[in-house]
Amino acid sequence: MKKALFGLLSLALISSLSYGMGSDASPKAKKETQKNQTAQSKSESIFPSGKGLVIYKVDGDPGDVMIALKGNLEASQIVVVTTTDPAAPLANNIKLFPDYKKLKVDYIQNFLVTSMTTLYKIFTNDPNAMVISPLVITIYQYEGDDKTYIVRTKPSLLLDGTKYPEAKKAVEELEDRIDKAIKQLL
Repeated sequence: MKKALFGLLSLALISSLSYGMGSDASPKAKKETQKNQTAQSKSESIFPSGKGLVIYKVDGDPGDVMIALKGNLEASQIVVVTTTDPAAPLANNIKLFPDYKKLKVDYIQNFLVTSMTTLYKIFTNDPNAMVISPLVITIYQYEGDDKTYIVRTKPSLLLDGTKYPEAKKAVEELEDRIDKAIKQLL
């Protein structure tokens, strides 16, 4: 059933793109469609890192982006549980991992975030789903790059096929709120 639904959605998307960019479309309409697709791509995953990640590219210093994002998350009633440097264990064991900086990531921080209402909805519907809270958001920047990257996990994928749709809906709502907080930075 999922494959059939995916096929129909894909066909509808291809049809709408073909319609919007068809040979009978005016140059102005084609340009507007391309502009909308470009704007949309900024808010979607920009690298092929898998279905479970959503990646954003933001202008600015990662420290400033981190402060602004933290404020946006808190304004959206999302609790920042803690922040951490996920590469610290590698840096502390440089003799074991001498090439850990080969990707030239200059700055990296993880936010672990949650929402009280989401926690309540998950816990009262499917306590097994508590494993996905807190959700992880990573902020990083490459050496010499003026862009900051924000990556969040997409834990709702883990709840595909659940017997507890309320839990999945709660997680999807949290993902939406996080995306809105990030998109305010774009």
